[in-house]
Amino acid sequence: MTPDGLERSPGAIQFGVPADDPLAVRLFPPLPGTVKWGLDRTERILAALDHPHRAYPVLHVGGTNGKGSVARIWAGILSAAGYRTGLYTSPHLVSFRERIQVDGRPIPDELLEEWSQSMRPLLIRENPSFFEAATALALFAFARSEVDVAVVEVGLGGRLDATNVVSPVLTAITNVSVEHGDLLGGTLANIAREKAGILKPGVPAFTAADDPVALAVLREEAVSRGVLLRRISQPEGRVSLGGSQLGLETARWGPLDLASPMCGRHQIRNIALAVRSLEALPPRLPVSSDAVLEGVRRTRVPGRFQVEAEGERTWVLDVAHNPDGIRALSGTLDELALSRPRVGVVGILADKPWREMLGQLDRVLDVLVLTTPPSVPQERRWDPGAAAASLAPDRTRVATGFEAALKLASSLAEPSGTVVVTGSLHTVGDALTGLGKTPVEALPCPLDLG
Repeated sequence: MTPDGLERSPGAIQFGVPADDPLAVRLFPPLPGTVKWGLDRTERILAALDHPHRAYPVLHVGGTNGKGSVARIWAGILSAAGYRTGLYTSPHLVSFRERIQVDGRPIPDELLEEWSQSMRPLLIRENPSFFEAATALALFAFARSEVDVAVVEVGLGGRLDATNVVSPVLTAITNVSVEHGDLLGGTLANIAREKAGILKPGVPAFTAADDPVALAVLREEAVSRGVLLRRISQPEGRVSLGGSQLGLETARWGPLDLASPMCGRHQIRNIALAVRSLEALPPRLPVSSDAVLEGVRRTRVPGRFQVEAEGERTWVLDVAHNPDGIRALSGTLDELALSRPRVGVVGILADKPWREMLGQLDRVLDVLVLTTPPSVPQERRWDPGAAAASLAPDRTRVATGFEAALKLASSLAEPSGTVVVTGSLHTVGDALTGLGKTPVEALPCPLDLG
């Protein structure tokens, strides 16, 4: 169902069980590829499981961009504070197992399979969407794993998103921009209203939104729901290839000098939002300043300006998949003055504003290699050849194979340039697979392009 009450059948966007993910296929029966708005199905499944999501406190984060980063920072700090911490994020880059973690590690496949089998009759009876089923499994898995606290990232929108069944102790909305407008109401104001739907009466709420229209709607919705919404402004900081540094004044921990391996002005904003919001945690979840420093220091987010080395060349993998994300990526590339030539491996989904996104990338990259990642569903595949027609021919290449695109970009960046892989989660996820990376750990390892 769309927010206005209409069910959207499978079309431009598919949300069914990913057929190319063996774990997901084993975990779930065939489920609808429709976007099913509403909480009823998820609530009925959880009720039949004895309300597992009520067994632990939850932190809930939504927004257009950055919510995955904030979720991981929260989880990293809570783990550093000694809490057994569940983390539920979406979508995944390579494997479904990335979505459901405890203390920074995926729950073992065999446990997920055991628990999903106990849920299967409920899933067959209720016929939820894939995301609803995945959300129910995550909340059930956290209870079975006996977590002390869980961090839950919104999937799409907020008000009618399956994750909104939780009763959080803390809520954050990173920012709001126009994405999935056909599903969330079209205008920025309507999208902000949907995202504000995760605000709960009396629960502390924070945002880093700076668009005047979106911020006004968030504040209006907060007042109507009896919520004190506090805005966190962009702090000063320093950005380098090694990460980001910033100073924060906090009421709970005093001045903090924070260092993070995450790179970019947008990540400085996400770190500030994550840390400042944790000041409002309830007394039963105390966190020390040392835990904050350690949690921020050790939190990495796969595919978010992930920097790798291949000989003298630098590789950057970033899942920017909308104009705001590409702007953040472009700004970071500009600020770091990465070595030239800068070559982009770009694969964008057909339903995204790819002309606007390519225009931004064309400003900061010397050559664009346009391609289609193999994991993109057929109905969402763009036409790289048609897209190339809008760009300067001497600075644009079209690669029909994804592996060929990676090798071509590496060759064009010789001897000591920069390759930027971006445009969608599929693009980065498929690149990580091809390069033998492990998204869950996001640990550096050498690239081997043959």
